Amino acid sequence: MMHAHIERTAAAPVSRQANFFHALILLSTVICGTLAPTVIGPVLPAMQRYFANVPGIETLVPVVVTMPMLVLGVLAMAIGAVSDRIGRKRVLVAALVLYSVAGTAPLYLDSIHAILASRALVGLAEAAAMTVSTSFIGDYFSGAQRDRYASLQVTVASTSAFVFNLMGGVLGAYGWRAPFAAYALPLLLAPLVQFFIWDTRSSGGASASIDAPVRSADEPAFNPWLLAVICAVAFGVGLVFMVVPVHLSFMVVALGTHSTGEIGLAYALNSVGIIAGTVVFGWILSTRFAVSKQFAIGTLICGLGFVTMGVAQDVTMLTLGGAINGFGCGIVLPALVSWGLRSLPFARRGMGTGAFTATQFIGYFCSPLIVMPMVGMWGSRFAVVEGWGVALLVLAVVAFAASFSAGRRVKLS
Repeated sequence: MMHAHIERTAAAPVSRQANFFHALILLSTVICGTLAPTVIGPVLPAMQRYFANVPGIETLVPVVVTMPMLVLGVLAMAIGAVSDRIGRKRVLVAALVLYSVAGTAPLYLDSIHAILASRALVGLAEAAAMTVSTSFIGDYFSGAQRDRYASLQVTVASTSAFVFNLMGGVLGAYGWRAPFAAYALPLLLAPLVQFFIWDTRSSGGASASIDAPVRSADEPAFNPWLLAVICAVAFGVGLVFMVVPVHLSFMVVALGTHSTGEIGLAYALNSVGIIAGTVVFGWILSTRFAVSKQFAIGTLICGLGFVTMGVAQDVTMLTLGGAINGFGCGIVLPALVSWGLRSLPFARRGMGTGAFTATQFIGYFCSPLIVMPMVGMWGSRFAVVEGWGVALLVLAVVAFAASFSAGRRVKLS
């Protein structure tokens, strides 16, 4: 009797099939993950000057960006598990509303600590939105189509980041608070999700959807050890990805440029690089290379971007390095998502997606906490970024060597 109540995924024979319209709504919800590091990135120096009398403000201001990521890292796995049991749609709708309310709070808050508290609520909403929207992609689609939409998810996120970077630079001219108004945008998506997205879980209770899910033909068995490996990789991706969003504006200022418009343009070109990387992944790398080579290629390009940024003597070279790094990140991010989704069965997709999303965002949060002490020891952000670049280049070379060696052994056998 349980099977009668189960709302099937698009991978199975069903009367309702997911199409590009449904996917577009779900893909649009990923803007919840791009607003924080993009639209407010250009105004971080101005915010730091406004709260200059607060002890430890040099560390607190970057945490305004990364606080949602910490909360997401703590809660995403639990929220994913909840969505497995009660249904994904109601979680997603509530998350979009909360995100808009909490995200716009810094427009009127005048305490950095109150702002940080509001950012924690943003993280709660972001944890739900990011985990559930990604899980829906895994529910609605399978095989190559699922990989393509995983790539498109990052493409949409990066395209919105490009727009929000420009928006942040423009709005920043009206004060550091103005960019937070952009956080109202996800509220427009809530009614679209409510009326056009159908749930892939049982409406009759938790046990039906977990104990007797409809399995697609290519669905794997749940492997906790593989999930642990994916989570470890996700943490490293988070560490690397957050370097540019948090530190690029300070590096531009260090080179003598204080215009929020120019800073916003530097962020926007980083987003253009990410977009280009996702396109290359979705249309070329995802079908021609194994996961190990996909990550090796992305890591190599990320490293080249960091080295270019580290040795930059002017804003043009710095911006170029940021764009190159973005291209590498645009390869690594969808590779991580598609690897994770194809490794998770339906009944554990919310929990598993929450797990690797959580560790990725914990990496985001930890990134400035690791970078800033290194800046104190090495003397500048430029030296630290260059050092990270060299480390990534070495890692990429090792990964390529291991991959080719493994391939040669297979041929010999």
